Amino acid sequence: MKKDQLKNFVEVADCGSINKAAEKLYISQPSLSRSIHALEEEMGRKLFIRSNRGITLTPTGNLLYYYARSILNQFRVLERLKKLENEQIYSKLSISVNSIFLHDDMILEFYKRASSAETEIHFIETTAEEVLQNVVQLRSEIGITILNDLQLGVFSKMAEIKEIEVMVMDRKPLYVHVNEKIPLQDSRFVDAEELIEYPYIHLPKDFFSDLNQSLTINKTLLSDFKKMITMSNYHAIINMINHAQAFLLGNQWQIDELRHSNIRSLRFKNCDIMENFVIIKRKREILSSAGEIFLDILKKEYGFM
Repeated sequence: MKKDQLKNFVEVADCGSINKAAEKLYISQPSLSRSIHALEEEMGRKLFIRSNRGITLTPTGNLLYYYARSILNQFRVLERLKKLENEQIYSKLSISVNSIFLHDDMILEFYKRASSAETEIHFIETTAEEVLQNVVQLRSEIGITILNDLQLGVFSKMAEIKEIEVMVMDRKPLYVHVNEKIPLQDSRFVDAEELIEYPYIHLPKDFFSDLNQSLTINKTLLSDFKKMITMSNYHAIINMINHAQAFLLGNQWQIDELRHSNIRSLRFKNCDIMENFVIIKRKREILSSAGEIFLDILKKEYGFM
């Protein structure tokens, strides 16, 4: 059984006529008839029922038609793969993220630009500590995290020991994200004391979040917030902010994404805590084409170019 035989068989079945199929295949009618007859001989059964109104498939022909179409489709994939470069055949993007809502459009843009026959995307939302470990242990090629100045100093020292490159892309003030219905005195700034009674959403704790326990926001310690909700899924966090009148300590790079969910983003009064947008990767290792594409998209999206 040959590829051309299957191709001829499928075309005859689609056209319902030997003559029409021969015209489309640019071969003679006798040659096409011989091809179909040889296939029937090999199968040991008739594949077509011939009548004055044309030809139709037998039960065996119907089953063969299904498999023949599938086989021919696989041949087309193989032909396409022969023309592709290695990086076009398979793309794998593996990133770990902490404390930021990456825009969904970025992943879609990555898929379009990678244009691979097969694309694998591993996107892990986790703690800053695990972001670092994932890059060290090769689970992720790129790590993205938001760290204040205190955390960044410790993080950078640990990364240096582990041969990890730390790139600080931007530095902005601390923000708080709250539901629009929470009554606050100011529409642009908030006093930390105004939020004491509301639930504080916290990402899962790790070594770096524990460093924040000594930080104060206008004389209010982070440990002073008594109601705490620990969550790791950002979509669930958004839902909790909107329906439990909770708040999230965050950063400027989350604002656009949260604005679409009726969430206000405010600066704290008398607060000098700064947040750093940090990207990490392994030193002395060249990023994959997938990693390079994603970083280019990320930098453009957040204006880091």
